[in-house]
Amino acid sequence: MSAPTPRGPTRSTINDRIRTVCRFYEWARRRGWIGAAPFYFEDVRVSGKAPFLAHLDHRPGVVRANVLTVSQSEALPRPLRVAELRCFLDQLRGPYRLIGEWALATGMRRKELCGLVVGQIPNSAPLHMETDPLVSVGLTVTKGDRPRVVYPPLRLIDRTGWYIGEDRAALIKRLRRGDLAYRAPASLFLNAHGAPISRARLTAVFTKAFVAAGLKGSPHRLRHTFAMTMLTALQARAQENPLINPLKVVQLLLGHASIQSTAIYLRCVELHGRELAESIDYLYGALIDA
Repeated sequence: MSAPTPRGPTRSTINDRIRTVCRFYEWARRRGWIGAAPFYFEDVRVSGKAPFLAHLDHRPGVVRANVLTVSQSEALPRPLRVAELRCFLDQLRGPYRLIGEWALATGMRRKELCGLVVGQIPNSAPLHMETDPLVSVGLTVTKGDRPRVVYPPLRLIDRTGWYIGEDRAALIKRLRRGDLAYRAPASLFLNAHGAPISRARLTAVFTKAFVAAGLKGSPHRLRHTFAMTMLTALQARAQENPLINPLKVVQLLLGHASIQSTAIYLRCVELHGRELAESIDYLYGALIDA
């Protein structure tokens, strides 16, 4: 069980624990150990999605709900504003700032960021901003081991190449002077000891940066910000090119197995359209130039 927090457990946590206990009683009833479970179910009507999302929601209109669980309201992700993005990145040092830029510009998960290797980073020398503003990078370490492609800006590839040739190379050189047996791993991002940066360490650093910046949220909020920003940009492009399906493109970029997981961002974009419009140029311009 997790340690208690000052605010106490969330409603979702409470419901998860209640359901676990109820599953035990249901199991005991089926085994004949008890005559009846000490709770009952009732029909609850599920509020539908907006009309333009109705075709994505295959849930029944009425579900059987345990009366012991508490009601939960849908918590929609909220994007980080430009000022918040700047403040968050200002708290990061060394390779962690670069990882933060990758997270914001590609929507990659922590597992995927930590799984990047040097050989996956293209040589940016023959590329040009006019023809190659975004560069394809194939991922092999993904959720569910489903290979996919992300498209970081060329400026981010330039900065990553500089990190490989300067900061990372200097770290490896220093470690080899102290230990002739040291061999650098293929991992792109290394900690101060020359080992791959782990998901646990990345989570701790990002969480500390959020707190230092006076922001609420988890590292996953960077992925949410990318998703909403990209969806906003693609919706604008779709006005000129009806062949573009913004939601489907974002689904592929995020690596969602189901488009229903991506559809939640449509409502988020509707609520935070003004904030996201400001974030588009920042994520693919000033963010990488900073």
